[in-house]
Amino acid sequence: MKYSWEIAPDIYIGDDIHNRFVLGVSGNNPLICFGVNPSTANNEYADKTLHMVEQIAKRNGFDSWIMLNVYPYRSTNPDCLPGTRDDDLHNENLRHIESYLQKCDLTIWAAWGEPITERDYLMNCLFDIYNIANKYSCQFIAFGKEVNGKILATTRHDHPRHPSRLPLLAKPQCFDIAHYLDKIKKYIKSL
Repeated sequence: MKYSWEIAPDIYIGDDIHNRFVLGVSGNNPLICFGVNPSTANNEYADKTLHMVEQIAKRNGFDSWIMLNVYPYRSTNPDCLPGTRDDDLHNENLRHIESYLQKCDLTIWAAWGEPITERDYLMNCLFDIYNIANKYSCQFIAFGKEVNGKILATTRHDHPRHPSRLPLLAKPQCFDIAHYLDKIKKYIKSL
């Protein structure tokens, strides 16, 4: 299903077939969202994930949003990602990510969900992204549904929730990315 944009993106780097590096709306206070990999959204049409990113950013005081991904290969199903990482593609993704994160003190929405576990190399990519974000003093948050005064922003396996699995009234909380990466490192063979 395709969704209409409330404000059409004016940032688009990628193509509609193979890869998407950046999609977003320019502004002074962007919410930087990291998913696992891009799906169908482009500068003309949103998908469910990007519809939620746009709405949650607006409802939480951000004047804009930028969607980045741990890996830029387009696939509607993370199970269909390549079995091995294309290092050139990964390095190009890191260059685009750094060009946006170099504006210090940005807020990053950790939003990759359980699909981060589909390929071991995705966690390696996330470590590289974390190093860039840390260099520029970015702060990580995750969104979740509030239940009995507690925000449930992670899955049962402690991954930050994916936007398509959230209600529009999702609330943010700090996400300790360093603790998360340290905790899951033991499960990833190649780290």
